Amino acid sequence: MSGQLSMDQAFVEGLKTILESNFANEHFGVQELADKAGVSRSQLHRKLNTLIGKSSSQFIREYRLEKALEMLQNEEATASEIAYRVGFNSPTYFNTCFSDFYGYTPGEVKFKKNDIVANDTLVDNSAVISSPTAVPKKKNFKTLFWVSGIVLVLLLGYSFYHNAKPENDIEEVPIHLREDKTIAVLPFQNLSDDSENQYFADGIREDIINHLSKVQEFIVKSRQSTEMYRDSHLSAQDIGFALDANYILGGSVQKHDNRIRVRVHLINSKTDVQLWYRDFDREFQDIFELESEISRLIASELNVVLSPHELELIDKVPTDNLEAYNLYIKALYSLYYDENVDLARRYFNLCIDEDTGFALAYSGLAESYLWENWPTPTVKDAAQVKELAIKAMELDESLSEPHRVMAYVNETYDWNWTKAEKEFQEAIRLNPNNYYAISEYAMYLQYVLGDFEKAREMIELAQLVNPNSSFTAVLSAEFYLQEDKYKKALEETRKAKEYAPKGMWAFWVDFKIYTELGNYDQAVRQLEESWGFVEAFELNIPPMLEAYEKDGVKGVYRMINDMDINNANSEGVQHNAYWIAQKFAFLEEPENALKWLEIAFRRKNAELFMIKYDPYFENLRSNSHFLEILEKMNLGDYQGGLKL
Repeated sequence: MSGQLSMDQAFVEGLKTILESNFANEHFGVQELADKAGVSRSQLHRKLNTLIGKSSSQFIREYRLEKALEMLQNEEATASEIAYRVGFNSPTYFNTCFSDFYGYTPGEVKFKKNDIVANDTLVDNSAVISSPTAVPKKKNFKTLFWVSGIVLVLLLGYSFYHNAKPENDIEEVPIHLREDKTIAVLPFQNLSDDSENQYFADGIREDIINHLSKVQEFIVKSRQSTEMYRDSHLSAQDIGFALDANYILGGSVQKHDNRIRVRVHLINSKTDVQLWYRDFDREFQDIFELESEISRLIASELNVVLSPHELELIDKVPTDNLEAYNLYIKALYSLYYDENVDLARRYFNLCIDEDTGFALAYSGLAESYLWENWPTPTVKDAAQVKELAIKAMELDESLSEPHRVMAYVNETYDWNWTKAEKEFQEAIRLNPNNYYAISEYAMYLQYVLGDFEKAREMIELAQLVNPNSSFTAVLSAEFYLQEDKYKKALEETRKAKEYAPKGMWAFWVDFKIYTELGNYDQAVRQLEESWGFVEAFELNIPPMLEAYEKDGVKGVYRMINDMDINNANSEGVQHNAYWIAQKFAFLEEPENALKWLEIAFRRKNAELFMIKYDPYFENLRSNSHFLEILEKMNLGDYQGGLKL
């Protein structure tokens, strides 16, 4: 055992010796250290993680910071000069890393040194490094009095700051400071001999999107927004204009046996100029280091200084089991591209069989249960989602998606508003580009809290991340309609129809808009057009037109409600009781509306969380039965707010 320990110590010391000869070279990184040590990048990472609990890049960075502290204590040069001497290509980044590691700035080192000398406290370098805020042995009561006063002021300031700015504030980097670093990652081409390796190319792209999304200064367009350009021949400039993205990242992937070749290029879409491209030829086992390196190179190219925390997230290896990872990206492909939930779930479960500590697999499995019976999860589904999401969070506290699915269940199923809001905010804090979390949080703000202004901010952020989303455009239209901003609502539904020409929801919102405007003929034309897209609905067009001729728009509502009630009585149809209640409310039949709201309550219909500020129920807001439903859902009333 002691022999093994000394061998391990010798390995770490050997690495330090290599770094000693190269620490001033800013280009000497993980790959170079691994080459000098005679191991692969992945072997180096696993070895250091096992021995000292650090990633390879963290080990190199902290060694450089230790050398910097020695130089600063010896007053060899200014902090900026030392930053370059120890291999940092930016003094600003050096200052950030130094402050995070030691707890004070490089400029304060000389004062720390003077404090130590003045108090006759002899501390060697190792002690300073391990305890940068060493306390002098001799104490002076008068000094302590003033220090106590300063500490009190600081504590009061800290308390004021945290009361004024909630801990979960999600806009750590304001939008206007992020918009100039907006990136769209296009689908990567599969150049492998086997066409079925497309899942692998998409998996690498997904990982790079996730890495970049964790950088606070970036706005990263969602996978959904760039998917339409998979086989596009448009220029980067045209795609950038369409997506409102300043930078376009494209690439190709070739996999053969245990070797992978990845080519990536970054283009400034405003000028249509390629900024850089790189070819990477690696072993499959180095896939995670490769994805991290690509992400760091992009940040460097765009002059983004990554914080130590962001670097840690980017360098994090999700699993040491490559077969588990391969199954995982197959699961994602099945879920997102093939929309085959059963197959995706099978792959996720195989992932977990391979590696029971693979947090992403539990997170993906949790999401699959939301897809199973969307939009209303069953009791079993909801329990599975929470159990799996909690497991994923326990294994990896940096993941955003488990918080998002947990928020969704607490909002739509448990009606635990405090928990839902907390989880939404945490999901967005962990990934400022989590499109689903942002858009779902917008709905929470609009319909649960009635905070229309904040909901509008969130929906605009969702549209920034996913600019060609029909869902987000229609949701935005619904929000405008609720505020009687009909022109803006129509502009949003027009965009939604461009993004999804046969999407029926946009036509239904237009039906509601034109009904509010009193243009009933145009309203009915919206339904007639959208029903023509679906063969099963075409048969209902003549009866709908007949109902309109006979009883106007109310006749149309009644006719659609009859259809929905028939469907609601069918086995397995759970989610439309809420829609039926909406239409009865429009028809000014409060008893029927409340009857179906009770059914929606018993079934836990997913959209019931919208009840409090749903415009359909505006005339019921003083009804005692309606207020009882709000009370049972912990929604409170319109004076006291939520029951938290």
